[in-house]
Amino acid sequence: MAKKKHRLLKVVVVGAGVAGVAYAVARKQRPGPCIAAGGPEERILVKDQENLSGLGLIMQNLAGEFVKSPAKLALMDTMNVSVAIEPTDQPDTAITMTFSDGYLVIEPGAVASPDIKIMCDIESLLQMAGMGTGLAALKFLASPEGQQMFNKFMAGEIRIEGLAAHPVGMLKFSSFLAPSPV
Repeated sequence: MAKKKHRLLKVVVVGAGVAGVAYAVARKQRPGPCIAAGGPEERILVKDQENLSGLGLIMQNLAGEFVKSPAKLALMDTMNVSVAIEPTDQPDTAITMTFSDGYLVIEPGAVASPDIKIMCDIESLLQMAGMGTGLAALKFLASPEGQQMFNKFMAGEIRIEGLAAHPVGMLKFSSFLAPSPV
């Protein structure tokens, strides 16, 4: 009985060591983020421009301003997530923003299975975009507007699907939309 336990312990230790080595090798072989060619304005692509809603145009203009910042461009190079934004008060104005390989593709409508789906009213969406990240977000949540947004979230008026499956993608998306520090 003691030999079986000792042998099992050896197998577990050796297996963990092999797994650790395999992980380290795979991590070294993983390519770095892809740097997109072209200028910042060429990195935002719009599908079906004539059918893009007002929300899509707002997000296109915001993203156009954000990519002028080298920090936002560097963040965009690391993003690989699709985010569908569906306003509850105007569902026909839904858009999908897909970040991949340093590019952003904005298209009208919500794609079939986005990584993250945000459903809220447009006012809450604009508040979320302006609240910042880190300490700025905590300060915002302590304000009356932040408390109102938190209450909407708890009441189900603001829903974010895919947050548990893609927390890093959501964090990067919110960092991309957050105002740049002055």
